[in-house]
Amino acid sequence: MELIQFISIYSILTLSIIGYGFLFSCYFTKFNNINLSNISIGYIGLFGVFFLTFISYSTNIILAHGNYHNLIIHLIGIVSFLFFFKKNYKKISLKYFFLAYLISFFAIFYFKSHDDFSYYHFSFIENITRNKIEFGLGHFDVAFNHVSSLFYFHSLFKTSLTSHFFYQIGQMSIVIFVNTVLFENIFNNKNTTKLDINFYLSLFCIFFINIFFYRLAEHGTDRSAQILFFLCVMLIIGILKKNDHVDKTFEKLLIIFTLIVSIKSFYLLYSLMLIVIYFKFYKIDYLFKFLIKFNVIKICFFMLILMMIYSFSSSGCLLYPVSITCSETILWGNEKEKILGFMQWYELWSKAGATPNYRVDNISVYLTGLNWVENWLDNYFFNKVSDFILGILFMIVVTFLFFMPKNITFKDFNKFLIIYLILIILLLEWFLNHPSLRYGGYVLIFLLFTIPISVLLENQKFKFREKFISIKIFFIIGIIVFAGRNINRLNNEFEIYKYTFYKNPYYRVRDNFFYMQNKKKNFFKKPDYCKSTNTVSNINCKKKGRYNFYYPIKN
Repeated sequence: MELIQFISIYSILTLSIIGYGFLFSCYFTKFNNINLSNISIGYIGLFGVFFLTFISYSTNIILAHGNYHNLIIHLIGIVSFLFFFKKNYKKISLKYFFLAYLISFFAIFYFKSHDDFSYYHFSFIENITRNKIEFGLGHFDVAFNHVSSLFYFHSLFKTSLTSHFFYQIGQMSIVIFVNTVLFENIFNNKNTTKLDINFYLSLFCIFFINIFFYRLAEHGTDRSAQILFFLCVMLIIGILKKNDHVDKTFEKLLIIFTLIVSIKSFYLLYSLMLIVIYFKFYKIDYLFKFLIKFNVIKICFFMLILMMIYSFSSSGCLLYPVSITCSETILWGNEKEKILGFMQWYELWSKAGATPNYRVDNISVYLTGLNWVENWLDNYFFNKVSDFILGILFMIVVTFLFFMPKNITFKDFNKFLIIYLILIILLLEWFLNHPSLRYGGYVLIFLLFTIPISVLLENQKFKFREKFISIKIFFIIGIIVFAGRNINRLNNEFEIYKYTFYKNPYYRVRDNFFYMQNKKKNFFKKPDYCKSTNTVSNINCKKKGRYNFYYPIKN
């Protein structure tokens, strides 16, 4: 019975997300004629994730995301889905969405969560469901300075029916909707004269997402952003290949990219791609008209403003941990030296200078110049990066076996050279500053390998029909591997934890998941009461108006 209840709720919530995608498409984008036949239901779903995130940001300024708030939110979403689907059911194809949705069932069941989920993700989300915006949460633990829009998106899924067992639906939603787009990119080529670069990139991405990222519990916030970036690159390539419908494609690009930045703010660096694309298709004197022409720009702009407001409320930094954006004069602010210390620690960790059980002796010397490279190569590159690259090469070899290029030619690669060069620049920045796969390494390395191969295969001028059997087998292999790895994972979880998903489909929640809540208990003698005389770990609490401020006790 619990399994049926879980699947039913999961399905209803997914349709609610799509409902908000319909609303957003029709009232904020150039698809506002309620003719949704020219846009993938996958993009509609991603628009829904974006819009719900925006709503979550906006409402948490004044209220907590409690039971009634969230039930109303999803009631509107379901009604919206039914309304728009009824008006457009003949124009909207759901078959690839259902395929992606069914495949997802192999991944949605798990017992053990990501370490960061139990450490601070869960607690942060739970706090949003209990309180409106609070200031200085980062003083409870440095981890609470890391604010992601996924936390605010997930906070909308706690109700009396769901409890706190759907705090990771965002990651799965992104996988489902991106898979839907990729499926359509692959199978909507039946009548094309030749298979293009985005067809092959979609094939590669299907393999990558569903084989390398097969475990939902490990997604955290990092992998969701990287999965979305695949779509950004494909949208940019689509713009470079043809100038028709550039406006609509650019809209999708802006929405997806803004969502990425809200998930992980350091992806602002990747805006270099958007700037280059803009100046390729629009003149500089068109900028003002451009801002007026696209309604979606306004909501994207406000999304980024809200993102910075919440970052500032937790850490005192508009973009944590960029010290130049931080204020130490505000009540809950951190000293700049402390922020720089945090930043150094993150760099040390990514350069293999620290683990849970190890730290180099002289940090400053280790991080100077390229002193860290040798240790990074020994302990990280030849442990994780090399295995990842070998996996990509194996995938390319398998692809060649199915598509057997007749000649080696990279004709027309120059069309995408600017994008490739930007990817190289971003990879160099990644290597010098934060060379961990979770910080963008997966997607950058993957694209640098697969874009040239996709160009090579495009030049073979294969037609869909002549390669249909190969495509089908290739696709089935991907699904079998994805399903097999998850079945094996569930079997292991049963042996270790006695987890039987068909009896209890929910992930484990322990008392230590409520890390922030447990530390805050000492401040509150009764609900919504903050007394400045109470202290926890050298933290004071003060109420100003209707808002709580947590700040360090200074000697």
